[in-house]
Amino acid sequence: MELSVIIVNYKVYHYLIPCIESVQAALNGIDGEIIVIDNESNPIEANRMIELFPSIKFIANLENKGFSKANNQGLAIANGQNVLFLNPDTVLPQHALKDSLSYLCQHQLVGAIGVQMVNKEGQFLPESKRAYPKPLTAFFKLSGFADIFPRSGFFNHYALGNLDKDKIYSVEILAGAYLMVRTQLVKQIGGFDEQFFMYGEDIDLSKRLSALGFQNHYLGNIVIQHIKGASTNKNSKDYLYHFYHSMHLFVNKHHASKSHWLERKLLHLAIRGSKSIALLKYR
Repeated sequence: MELSVIIVNYKVYHYLIPCIESVQAALNGIDGEIIVIDNESNPIEANRMIELFPSIKFIANLENKGFSKANNQGLAIANGQNVLFLNPDTVLPQHALKDSLSYLCQHQLVGAIGVQMVNKEGQFLPESKRAYPKPLTAFFKLSGFADIFPRSGFFNHYALGNLDKDKIYSVEILAGAYLMVRTQLVKQIGGFDEQFFMYGEDIDLSKRLSALGFQNHYLGNIVIQHIKGASTNKNSKDYLYHFYHSMHLFVNKHHASKSHWLERKLLHLAIRGSKSIALLKYR
């Protein structure tokens, strides 16, 4: 089998239906499968999904296991030589999967690929291509300088603001909303790190793939729709907790050596400052 598409759903069945329909259309001519992991599954909605899409593999979790653990559930039963981790609030054009697979097949040093994502208004989502969040890069992102200078390669280095969104680049970080990886490779590194309940897991996975000597490529010539944040309320305390907790986890994991103690301290301070501002806005 050529491709396994893994979709982790959390209470967004109204988005999941058009997502699966677009994936089925894009799988035309490809030997593939669709695996849906339904976190905190609603039995009525789950049965409706199974009736609508009898050919998919559907796993209903009684609890919300989070993004990383649920994706790893799907990975454990995936039969494809390649796997696509896909958000349920996405819609794919018909050529997306064929073009992605073709590119991955032709570039053996590429371990994973991502694509250009736009919102429902057609506006580019800058998290489609990203740089590794080093201290200065993270500071500009958290302090808002990146938003003030969105096309700057210096102030907005995190979102690689100086790079043409429509072209192809080797980048450090890809987004988990559409992340195609060679199955053997992602299994070799143990899949997603389940310390990350949600947020930050795609940065961590991208970094671990790079550490093995493989490249992460952004394909700006493939455009998908992503209704960003459909599964989460970004004004909720739960979102703020998981988002900033994941950031602290990432810093502790990837800046753990003694030589990085100053970087680690500065990053934690920046994260706390950003969280404090976010909490004030919430209140």
